[in-house]
Amino acid sequence: MSESIRQTVDDILGVCHPQKIILFAEKRTMSTGKLKSFSLCVVAPEGTDCRRLRTRLHLALSADVPVNLSVYTTDEWDDLTADQTSYAAWIDRKGQVIYGSQT
Repeated sequence: MSESIRQTVDDILGVCHPQKIILFAEKRTMSTGKLKSFSLCVVAPEGTDCRRLRTRLHLALSADVPVNLSVYTTDEWDDLTADQTSYAAWIDRKGQVIYGSQT
């Protein structure tokens, strides 16, 4: 895991206490392999205002590359991952848990 991703996880943990954080996409330059951007999914505790949290997280990020965030509550996550055609289910299948109960 790159330093930018580690720092972003630390930034997220400074704002909230998610159930888990999933890395599900990384873009790198072909010639050098340098990280250009990445995507994370944050599964927050039930009752969280995801829209507000997403804004707070973006403002707190110190990464030197663009970061895409998807934010779900635990109930939303459970409901959406049960539907194999949902974006959340795709993230669950393709992503790697980098923080949380499975790390």
